[in-house]
Amino acid sequence: MKTLIRFLISLFLAVAVCSTATARDASALTGEARLLESELSLAKKPIIYFIFDLGGKEVLLKSRGVTLREMKIEDMRFWGRPVEVVPRPMVKKSALFKEPKRISIDPNKNKEEETTETPPPANTPSTAFDIEALELKDMPANYYLQFSEGIFITVRPKATTTGSKLYNIASYAGWYISRPLLTIWHSIKGRPFTSIYLVLNAEDARSVYWSLVENSENIIHQQ
Repeated sequence: MKTLIRFLISLFLAVAVCSTATARDASALTGEARLLESELSLAKKPIIYFIFDLGGKEVLLKSRGVTLREMKIEDMRFWGRPVEVVPRPMVKKSALFKEPKRISIDPNKNKEEETTETPPPANTPSTAFDIEALELKDMPANYYLQFSEGIFITVRPKATTTGSKLYNIASYAGWYISRPLLTIWHSIKGRPFTSIYLVLNAEDARSVYWSLVENSENIIHQQ
């Protein structure tokens, strides 16, 4: 009798484990299908877009379905409700410190100046090249990204010195402590709230800031 009971218990546990695994696999397949469907809608357009693959711990810069750059997520924290895998606009980005300003160039004005000024020597780099070369390194590595439906991403650079390590510890502690308060605040306002904390290589962090354009569509893949 005891042997029969043990057998039935073992059988029940085995069935439960298999059912859980099957449900998990089915959920993963559904998530991948939604990712492919969402990316296909962006790949049809002549744009560049980002996929924040939180499960794979990487940020992908893509265009027409082709990966232009892969950036590793060094560390990640997640707070809030699950994120639906759909193309969503990045509505705002803000630097933690001084916001960089792009230099706007008026092509008509430049054309007029070219007719009146002596052209620069052949070995002198063009103004456009100098601007492009300087802009990436001047981009911030500490910033916030706001997406539709109350999704916020905090980006911090990977610590490389003792000072930066202490700063990142303080930054993460502040982020973690403030999440419950922000959740309550958004709940009172009747707004959804999801917060993601990402640590990237400093150069990768600057590249994401530089390449992301407000109101551009991107994908956040949580699974």
